[in-house]
Amino acid sequence: MTKVDIITSREILRNYKAVFDKVKNTKQRTIVVSHKEPQVAIVSLDDLEQLQQLQYKNSTKSLLDFTTKARAALKEEKLPKDLAISHDNYL
Repeated sequence: MTKVDIITSREILRNYKAVFDKVKNTKQRTIVVSHKEPQVAIVSLDDLEQLQQLQYKNSTKSLLDFTTKARAALKEEKLPKDLAISHDNYL
């Protein structure tokens, strides 16, 4: 697992360029804390792209799972060949 740096919000105000350069060059993630509570994370652009791809894959997988379940549920449904005759029953 990748090591994570933890810095204070005061440190980021004083040394933001050095922190950004370190994250950019070493790909080391950094968490900024204020009053002992994590506030934000600073990650490299490569890490951000990976997170976005993962999020996209997860949302796509969720959509596929939903459509698979919907198809299975509708497969058992018996609809008349001509819905115009009794369409009010299905609304």
